Amino acid sequence: MSLSSPGPTTSTFSSAADPAGAPALLCLPHAGGAARAFAALRESVGGAARTVLLELPGHGTRMTEPVRDDFGDVLDDLVRASAPHTTGRYVLLGHSMGAAFAYELGRHWAALGRPPAAVLVVGRNGPTARRPFPDIHRLAVPAFLDAVRRLGGTPPQLFERPELIELFTPVLRADFTLSETYEALPGPPLACPLWVSAGTDDPMVDDAGLRDWENHGSGDVRIEWLPGGHFLLDDPAFHAYVAGVLRALPLAAAR
Repeated sequence: MSLSSPGPTTSTFSSAADPAGAPALLCLPHAGGAARAFAALRESVGGAARTVLLELPGHGTRMTEPVRDDFGDVLDDLVRASAPHTTGRYVLLGHSMGAAFAYELGRHWAALGRPPAAVLVVGRNGPTARRPFPDIHRLAVPAFLDAVRRLGGTPPQLFERPELIELFTPVLRADFTLSETYEALPGPPLACPLWVSAGTDDPMVDDAGLRDWENHGSGDVRIEWLPGGHFLLDDPAFHAYVAGVLRALPLAAAR
């Protein structure tokens, strides 16, 4: 879980280039993560997509805002942030906690006649699959932080500096609440192509859990295991996978 420092308040930021005909790639981070977790991917895909990094309230460049632990409230925020990017061709990509938001954003916009060209969910079991680990969001602070440490991905200095613990514990707890209490919202399954992936060494997922996504997509659902663990966003193999998905998208159609 990469944590980030305070910065200017904003909902999204996009790659500078706007390649003609390329889809928007809307990225949603993992629990405790900020939008900049996708910075390396943005550079890697280059002109294949106009990358839009969606920031959650209380995270990264929006750290001055109150953090939220209600899934519906955060989803409403992301609907507003993503709206300008869903009028044309676009793809949603979510990692771990972000996968749940990517899936629900795709369903939301599809119901309004603006379906994504594809949704990529990374490092998360399907909505009705069992979770490999017991929930941690209700644990007392010492036990909660110990569980977060054991999951990996959090900078070690967080656990060594009291001021960082005080700053980031509410963010982490809110995110794990969002992630661990999420249930698929009412409505039809996603009809657009659903690309499901995870690292072969990811302890947060299992084969049955990834296959559960097949129950939540009425279109093409593709499952692929990639080299690496849970935090694979900077891995060249993951970048190649995303680039391959972008290349496989159907040509843009008039709306």
